[in-house]
Amino acid sequence: MMIGTRPRRTIKRIQQRRTDFSRWLVIRNSLFVIHYLFFLNTTYAQPPKGVFLTDTIEIGKPFQYSLSIRHRPRIDVLFPDTARHFSPFLVRDISIFSTKTDARGSLDSSVYTLVSFETRPTQTLRVPVFLLRTPTDSTVVFSNVDTIQLRERIQTQRPDTLRLSTDMAVVALQQQMNYPLLMTILVGLCLLAGILFLFFGRSIRTRIRRYQLYRQYLDFQRSFNRLTRGIGPETAHEDAGRAVVIWKKYMEQLERKPFTSLTTREIVESVQDNRLADALKEIDGVIYGSVYSDQTQQSLRILNEVADSAYRRSSVQLQDVTQADPLRTT
Repeated sequence: MMIGTRPRRTIKRIQQRRTDFSRWLVIRNSLFVIHYLFFLNTTYAQPPKGVFLTDTIEIGKPFQYSLSIRHRPRIDVLFPDTARHFSPFLVRDISIFSTKTDARGSLDSSVYTLVSFETRPTQTLRVPVFLLRTPTDSTVVFSNVDTIQLRERIQTQRPDTLRLSTDMAVVALQQQMNYPLLMTILVGLCLLAGILFLFFGRSIRTRIRRYQLYRQYLDFQRSFNRLTRGIGPETAHEDAGRAVVIWKKYMEQLERKPFTSLTTREIVESVQDNRLADALKEIDGVIYGSVYSDQTQQSLRILNEVADSAYRRSSVQLQDVTQADPLRTT
């Protein structure tokens, strides 16, 4: 009898332990549910509510999303971070409304202006809200998942009735002047020229004036040398007279004095060159007295050297004046 009853008692003990364990599980779960309901009642009355204020959206066009939560007045609420919690949407703007408190609790709400660049036909959003019971204790609760549809503007499927026709005729297009582009180029060139003239105008004016002096000097040398190179006793009075006229006109341009109307003595006093007096007297003798001598060529060379010295002096003076007084124009 003892041997036969021992297993039965063991089975009863095992069954009793299972029953006790099941009761313990029921009691623990009940306590957990009671604790959760108590926490829910003391923390907030309802979860956050997130709603799209439109049914469809377009890529790149703003739309609005409303987020609200009702909670106990003593609980502080932190709404989601606009830089992280609204993916894949971008937050363009936010409107925050003041907290409203009544018998049902406090209501916090905001309206977000969002923009989407996603191409998925259906897009969803679910954001967190942080409940601060104490400065060091917070609870994260999520809003409901709301869905919005993407409105497609481009038809991706070609209708079956679409038929393409070919036309190989070449159409000659009439050339037209692009006046806006032409005006833009002209205005740009004027602005560029103005900028260059503003910064480099003085130097440019000096270079142009010196180049003009150089061209005048070359013309004088060419004409003067042509007349004096082959001068002889037979044509000395004509060629020497023409050479002196060319020399006086050139000196008049350089010195800005009326050399063509001055006498020989006045010219010598104006130029201040000791050799010039004898040279002009010698040439006057050739012109008016047809007295040609070996000194005639030397006198003409002196006139050429005087003109060359006057040219170089004017060129150097022009550069020195520009450097000393940049605002002065010559």
